[in-house]
Amino acid sequence: MELINLIAPVFAVILTGYAFSWTSLLSKETSDALVQFAVYVLIPAIMFYLIGQEEFANLLNYGFYISYGGTLLALFAVLFLGLKTVVGFQVGSATVAAFAGVASNTALVALPILHAIFGSKGALPAVLANLVVAILLLVMTTVLQSSAGHKANTKTPIYKILLNVLKNPIIAATLVGVVYSFTGIGFSDAVSDYLELLSQALAAVALFAIGFTTSVRTIVQTGPLILSLTVVKLIVAPGLVLLAAHLVGLDPLWTIAATISAAVPTAKNIFLLAKHYDQEPQLAAHIVSATSFLAVGTLIMWLFVLHHMYPTAFQLN
Repeated sequence: MELINLIAPVFAVILTGYAFSWTSLLSKETSDALVQFAVYVLIPAIMFYLIGQEEFANLLNYGFYISYGGTLLALFAVLFLGLKTVVGFQVGSATVAAFAGVASNTALVALPILHAIFGSKGALPAVLANLVVAILLLVMTTVLQSSAGHKANTKTPIYKILLNVLKNPIIAATLVGVVYSFTGIGFSDAVSDYLELLSQALAAVALFAIGFTTSVRTIVQTGPLILSLTVVKLIVAPGLVLLAAHLVGLDPLWTIAATISAAVPTAKNIFLLAKHYDQEPQLAAHIVSATSFLAVGTLIMWLFVLHHMYPTAFQLN
């Protein structure tokens, strides 16, 4: 009952957004505006705030990076080799499909969920998980660039790729927060109140937008490969991360955050990169949509599992 009271408001907001998507009260442009507001204002603010107020040493949680980043990187390698050798995908196609099975939408889904349930203590690991995903996406971009190098219109210098990644407001805010944390200056009460006020708006805006853009119709279009990668993303990946976190002795709250960060839907950036490099964009789009819809159920499952394993951690907020 305690867990239901914690997670019910979170998924109620998602369902509210989904309900509104069936009406004509809000246009698609409204949803796009909410996402842009979250990506360009709310998420950068909370990332800078959560990282900047922490002592720099607290950001160096090697167990978290090993259990989350290391596990996902290893799983990507297995998926890549399997798709290339068994399915017969080319390098670019295998890269897109494999990353769709591991890269999470940590900024727009994991962060608001963990922040809503655990507060700032639970949100910090999601912020660092987003940095891990950003690094993975940079690797993906580099591989796609190399595999598409024979096309004149896709040739882009590596430094420009890196620059484009750094221009992302979420990544930029994360890196600036790390630098600010290193200075040890901290925030005044007025600045803290301002950033805290912005962070309180994130959950409602982001979760409503998630529900509004979720499509049931996409599930009908899924094939065996899409369903397989969806199962890997929502069940296998978080299960392996949870196992790795347990083996390295990660703190319960960080274990929960790492597992949830791995269990959220596929990052939409995967589709954008696949479309840009013309490498299985339709496959990427279907995986993003399928994981976005089915994650509502699997996330609840994982939260119940984690609550059973670490009941006291859910009393921190």
